[in-house]
Amino acid sequence: MDAMIEHLTTHRFGAHILDGPTGPIGKVKAGAIKMAQEADALVVPFYIHAQNAWFFNSWDRFMLPKPFSKVTLIFGDPINLTPDGTATDFEARRQLLETTMLPGLILKSS
Repeated sequence: MDAMIEHLTTHRFGAHILDGPTGPIGKVKAGAIKMAQEADALVVPFYIHAQNAWFFNSWDRFMLPKPFSKVTLIFGDPINLTPDGTATDFEARRQLLETTMLPGLILKSS
């Protein structure tokens, strides 16, 4: 995680799957919040929809667009996750990001 924070601080750009490599689907992990806070970075949610795609039988229903399929990226409003230092605040920011990302989960499943 330290290398990811350093990259984000240096290059000011990165992408991260919020529910991590093992899920559960749609549940934002604390690491995404920690990285944004440590790097003083904004989080810009984005969602991907493919007109035609294969969906794998995995915990996250991994999507692979079919050749020549129209793929749409939708960007949400930037979210500032600056901490106030309390555990309650950290959880509130995690839940905010999770709630914000739910439309993308619905879009992904359609």
